[in-house]
Amino acid sequence: MYSVDLAQISTPISDRTSNGATARVLTMLAVYLAVTLLAGLAIDLWAPNRLSLHLTGHSLVVSDLHQHIVRRGLEVLVLFPALFLVETALTGWRDSSLRHLIVQCSPSTRSDIACWVLTKTGAMHFMILGFSLGVALISGVWIHDRIAAFAGGMPSVATWPLWAQLPLLYLVYSFFDYWNHRLDHSNLFWPLHRFHHAADDFCILTAGRVHPALFTGIVSVVPAVALGAAPDALIDLAILISIQRQVIHSRIDSNFGWIGRWVFQSPVHHRLHHVLDISVQPVGHFSLAPIWDHLFGTWRGEADQTLPIGVAAPYRHGAWLWPDLWRDYCDFWRRCWRLVTRQPRLPEPTSIPS
Repeated sequence: MYSVDLAQISTPISDRTSNGATARVLTMLAVYLAVTLLAGLAIDLWAPNRLSLHLTGHSLVVSDLHQHIVRRGLEVLVLFPALFLVETALTGWRDSSLRHLIVQCSPSTRSDIACWVLTKTGAMHFMILGFSLGVALISGVWIHDRIAAFAGGMPSVATWPLWAQLPLLYLVYSFFDYWNHRLDHSNLFWPLHRFHHAADDFCILTAGRVHPALFTGIVSVVPAVALGAAPDALIDLAILISIQRQVIHSRIDSNFGWIGRWVFQSPVHHRLHHVLDISVQPVGHFSLAPIWDHLFGTWRGEADQTLPIGVAAPYRHGAWLWPDLWRDYCDFWRRCWRLVTRQPRLPEPTSIPS
């Protein structure tokens, strides 16, 4: 005699398939993370922390290998995959970034993947230097040293404990990043930032969809570095900011409660920032730390993951980024020229770049 699971019969086949796919994806990611963490532990316990190389009469000594290999690889090898795992667990396979990257990859998502590949291979760095005409070479350390030389000294937080440095650095970074983001939405810099907003759907990789000419990011980075923070604190800050940017571009349908309203921006609040139709209310939610939006009047309230996002200007999208990047770059310089010559503002493009 056979037993029948009525609950399974009443569940649509598509839902059961989606649940099975979610379980398989989560299992594979969990196994991957476990192996990666065990490998990191093994390196930390048994691998040498100092390596000496002797070549052609010269000696090269590399120290702190554990930190270089384990800690600095944390984002790519552990935190980055873990974010996909958490998102898939919360949203299910059907609504996850993984499915939209592997199975249902739209032209916009292919642009996100291309930007991520260019960044991880280092090619984006050379594009940034070229498009920004060298402005991206400005260093916070250089500014710190110049100010210290001019003023006869400058306070440094490098001697503070790490737990005290990180909150201060995050507060400073998020404050300047707020104003940097508002600068990106100005008429002059919008053509470059528009490339990021052109994504018509969210995916964790959308966080890295940034035009290489958008050099305004130094407004955010330089003040934190200029405080003279310890290298470890700056590394941890960079990892924290990178993970938060990936989280707010994820497909997680949550406002994070009071934390999302005051401490760390949530994915649904950031989706409202990316909303396609801005005729209802002005753009808001500029800050990674919502406290600055509350203080400066750009908090726009609640939202959800169903809001359409994107921009009015047409984009070609796809893995071949050059037409979109070049059109926006030329649009930026045209606006610079019109600003200098005091000509009227240019309207948004109405044709897809060829």
